[in-house]
Amino acid sequence: MAFKIFNPERMYPDFPWQLWAIGWLAIFKALLWLAYEPAVNETLLRWVGWKYLLGAAPFLACGIGLWRRERWAAYGLIVLAAADLALLAVAPTSFQAYLVDSEVVLFSVALSAVVMVCGGPVGDLLILCAGPAMFRNTRKTGVASK
Repeated sequence: MAFKIFNPERMYPDFPWQLWAIGWLAIFKALLWLAYEPAVNETLLRWVGWKYLLGAAPFLACGIGLWRRERWAAYGLIVLAAADLALLAVAPTSFQAYLVDSEVVLFSVALSAVVMVCGGPVGDLLILCAGPAMFRNTRKTGVASK
């Protein structure tokens, strides 16, 4: 049996939408930071850059694992989201990195909202809130994947 990264089951209408949505959110959290550079000082930029760099692969792996209905991915996302929020509590000035600075106020507000959800603390809170649904719809560790 061949190993498949993207399980086709995720595209079926009866696939749990929470797993589908949180899987995408994890992938966005892993990759969105590549699309913009926060307008913050160099020290804070370095701090946030390391956080994103070290978190990219685990978020990506857990997002794909969640689509495969793997229980370890649900645990991993809960831990990663909690760690992300803990780092924000340790360095509250890093919150500025989630705010997009633009000369057009409407763009600043809209893009900051996207970054807050797809790459910031709002997304982490959504992952934590979806925890029960993730555990309810994933396989127990050790059960073979399709």
